[in-house]
Amino acid sequence: MSTPVIPQTRHAVIAYLAVAVMLLAFTVVLPAFGAWERRPLPVVHETIVEARVIDVIPGETVTTPSGVIRQQRVIVEAEGQRVPVDRAFQEGGGDAFALEPGDTVLLAKVEGEQGVVYQLKDRSRRFPVWTLTFAFALLVVAVGGWRGALSLVGLASSVLVIARFVVPAIMSGWDPLLVCIAGGLVIMAATLTIGHGVERKTAVALGATAACLALTGLLAAWSVTFAHLTGIATDDASTLQVLVGNGVIDPRGLLLGSVILGAVGVLDDVTTTQASAVAELREADPSLSPAELFRRGMNVGRDHIAATTNTLLLAYAGTALPLVLILAAQQQPAGVLISFDALATEVVRTVVGSIGIVAAVPLTTAVAAYSAGWGSRRR
Repeated sequence: MSTPVIPQTRHAVIAYLAVAVMLLAFTVVLPAFGAWERRPLPVVHETIVEARVIDVIPGETVTTPSGVIRQQRVIVEAEGQRVPVDRAFQEGGGDAFALEPGDTVLLAKVEGEQGVVYQLKDRSRRFPVWTLTFAFALLVVAVGGWRGALSLVGLASSVLVIARFVVPAIMSGWDPLLVCIAGGLVIMAATLTIGHGVERKTAVALGATAACLALTGLLAAWSVTFAHLTGIATDDASTLQVLVGNGVIDPRGLLLGSVILGAVGVLDDVTTTQASAVAELREADPSLSPAELFRRGMNVGRDHIAATTNTLLLAYAGTALPLVLILAAQQQPAGVLISFDALATEVVRTVVGSIGIVAAVPLTTAVAAYSAGWGSRRR
């Protein structure tokens, strides 16, 4: 008696239900049942409010050895009342943005002995940010159709996992590396299933991605120790330690987690493309053996490696460009510059992530070639 074949639609329903349960577990159930402790930050808490600029009154201009300091009094409407806010900034500084009546700004509301005090923090960029995001979503749907719309759902699930699981778990003291690996796997399961459908190539890509994430995590842990990286080479990492308190978040673990999350998105592209290439080769010529499928798939994979080798490098270089310029201004030999913790961190981050991406090509191709041959034999 032959085993009944489960319809593909049933497989799809089971897979989508599994992804939904996984997302709910990590973004709803764990936070609801207090899987992590919410620690109050040991610093003065500021309440940020939006305000509309009513008038800008120029003040004194002071010339100092470090530059020109300008002073202003900005009249804003905040929380239903008009409030004067004194402002001083240095020309050419990060806070030296021009203000005009009608602009929307962000104020820090601090309650002190003198009552409520407002400090000007930055512009409000809510409208342009949401406008650009909406335009991006429209373009994805217009070009990608239903696939594009589903990819946006996958993108939203990624943001949800990071906001509801990765960030609060790390802030509460969980191991950043394990958190990012778990979060990365959930993200990959959701985005691959939602964006690419329930197919053999999706399962192949997910399995290869999981293996490569584990490999990348192990290699990252060894590399950080081998290179004696501290994890607090950047101002952001140092500021985080001050905000949450020393010892709450392991800076090295946070560096390892950032390597994992940085590699997840590129691994998605590599593994899915390789699995799709092998599936198309099998569809075009069902007589190809697994070895031949692997050989031809690697021909595509080598081109893919050549195209993606610079992906992480350029991404990290773009983020760390100010740091690179600061170090370059010191006019030291490259061998000296690369020894600085900050630059060495970026190099190790790039190299380790790239190794994981390159390793994903033969691994995905081998699994896809074998599974394609195994599937044809079952039929």
